[in-house]
Amino acid sequence: MKKLVILLILTLSISSINSQNLSGSWGYQINDKYITVYGDKIENQNNGGRSGTLKVAIYATDYAYNGGYLNGYLLYEYSLDPLNAGYYYSDISKTGWCTYPPSGSYSLTIVLLEYISYEYEIVDYVTMDGYTYFWNKILWKKTKIGFYISINLKLWILNYL
Repeated sequence: MKKLVILLILTLSISSINSQNLSGSWGYQINDKYITVYGDKIENQNNGGRSGTLKVAIYATDYAYNGGYLNGYLLYEYSLDPLNAGYYYSDISKTGWCTYPPSGSYSLTIVLLEYISYEYEIVDYVTMDGYTYFWNKILWKKTKIGFYISINLKLWILNYL
């Protein structure tokens, strides 16, 4: 019985080691070649210590992400300093260059990553409702001197449910 109680206590304490989370509303806005990722709050709900370095990233995936391994296209990410226990970041909004995925329909997910044991691990995520369609048509044109140039005709981003 003592072994069971000790194992249960160890399991509970290990599961609460990473309690950084995204809280409130989170979203994104794409404007031409830039993306803004915004949210209400990132909290460190640990009782003591300090988080690792944090990253907020947005990914485009074929299917709605709901935990585990994340297989998709990284659109944008940015880093935040570690948070002491009980502290939080609020009214987060960062804008940067958006790396577009290939043309197609994608589910978008904002993830919170923490640097733990020599790598970044997903500690929380918010999957956006519906799908976003990216369309980027490239026209290749031959010039008089024989070079090809790429002209970006249009970039269409359509959100739908």
